[in-house]
Amino acid sequence: MKLLAAIVIAAIAGTAHAQEDVRQKPAISVERYTPPPGTVAYLGADDPDTLLAGTWAFSAAFDLIAKPIVLRELGGGAAVTAPVAWRLGLDLGAARGFGSRWQLGLAVPVLLQGGDRLRGIGLPGPGGDKALDRAAFGDLRVYGKARVAGDPGDPGVAATASIVIVLPTGDDGDFAGEEGTVVEWRIAGGWRGERTAFTLNAGARFRTAEVTLLSPARPNGDELVYAVAAERALHDHVWAIGELDGVLGDSIGAGTRGSSPIEARAGARVRLCDEWSVTAGGAAGLTPAEVGAPSWRAIVSLAWTDAPRGDFDGDGVPDRLDQCPRDPEDRDGFADEDGCPE
Repeated sequence: MKLLAAIVIAAIAGTAHAQEDVRQKPAISVERYTPPPGTVAYLGADDPDTLLAGTWAFSAAFDLIAKPIVLRELGGGAAVTAPVAWRLGLDLGAARGFGSRWQLGLAVPVLLQGGDRLRGIGLPGPGGDKALDRAAFGDLRVYGKARVAGDPGDPGVAATASIVIVLPTGDDGDFAGEEGTVVEWRIAGGWRGERTAFTLNAGARFRTAEVTLLSPARPNGDELVYAVAAERALHDHVWAIGELDGVLGDSIGAGTRGSSPIEARAGARVRLCDEWSVTAGGAAGLTPAEVGAPSWRAIVSLAWTDAPRGDFDGDGVPDRLDQCPRDPEDRDGFADEDGCPE
């Protein structure tokens, strides 16, 4: 970050030499909150589960972030400018289960934002004096997922393997999209019990176009990604959630490392009924000098699925087998397995 800050300060002072290597088109996305479609659990981490065959899940996730990218002075580290000062995003997701272990999904992000873009460091020309677009599209994400351990919807140990293809459909001139296609491989493993669950995610992102913003010392290339998340039932219909999400940028050349933001999140999920749930939470970047680590984040998401998991009415019959998920079984010795009172 020191070399980047030095170039920023030199640019403010009008030094022509410092501007020679400046890239005036960001061509990267600073949004690191990309919830997988079809996942009702957690906040942004991937749940090691797949939807049952023929079932659907839809989600709408809103998040408001502050300063996901800040350019700082070399000496004291004081902020010089915030290319993106705030952003309100809406991530629309849909997923469907196929066969006994497969799932396909799609996510479409749109956003409103405000900030200096690159005008705060006095760059010349049409790229440097361009204002940040207030409304923009993010990159379209296509998901393929396979269950490699356990059965869909069942408790116990589970694992999935996923591939995510990020298509460069977003506004790459305003920190909302990538310059080229990005391919991500991810493994998710975990365990789910009656009142507790956790997951571990690990994977790698491969950019077809490496981008350097302002300085060759800060590349945005291939990355390792990871997340750990857990949730605990506070009530039959309320779950507390905590997670840590991070990135380790590729080391380029003589030890130069790409952006490596880390974000901590916490929140709660409430099941409104057997099909609907709402999740709310907050987050903060733990590495403020890294691109993609916001000062803070607020999250609210709404999800619907016709493959509910859990036991909404508390009668001991899982919702996926319960023919009356809102009315508890009366256990009278007659058809007690269908979940309906007689």
